[in-house]
Amino acid sequence: MAIQTLNLDAEWEFKSKFDPDKKNENATVFTLGTLSNRLLSYLQDKATTFKGTSEENVEASIMNASLAIEVVRYGLKGFVNLQDSEGKLVEFETQRQNVHGMDVRAVKSSIINVIPKAVVMEMAEELQKRNELSEAESKNSDG
Repeated sequence: MAIQTLNLDAEWEFKSKFDPDKKNENATVFTLGTLSNRLLSYLQDKATTFKGTSEENVEASIMNASLAIEVVRYGLKGFVNLQDSEGKLVEFETQRQNVHGMDVRAVKSSIINVIPKAVVMEMAEELQKRNELSEAESKNSDG
C-alpha cells in the first residue's frame, strides 16, 4: 500500500474520557478536524525553545500545554452540549486568522480559555495522532 495523504476535510467526533456522561446522550461531543502538516509543524516549532551557548550544553524544551492549546484552537471544529460553569450551553465561535501565511479558522479565546486543561490535552493528542503515518506505513520503514 502506498503512503496516503492527509484528508484535510476529515472531521470526527470525540468524547472526553473525563466526561461523566460520555456513555449517554448528555455527553459533550467535540468535532475535531485534521490539521495540515504545515500548520502543525509551525505550532510545534513555535512551542520549542533552546537554551545554552555551546553545542554540548544546549537544552531543548517543548511547551506541551501551550502547544496543546494552539493545536485545539485550530483543530476544534465544533461541539455539542458543552456547558459553562452555570450549566448554560456554550455557543461555538471562531474567527479567521492568518497564521504564518495560512488563512485558518481559530476557536475564540473566550472558549479555549474555559475548556479544562485535561480535556484540551486529550484533544490535542488526538489531533496530532491524525497527522502521523498509519501503523502499516510505519512498518514499511527501513529504520
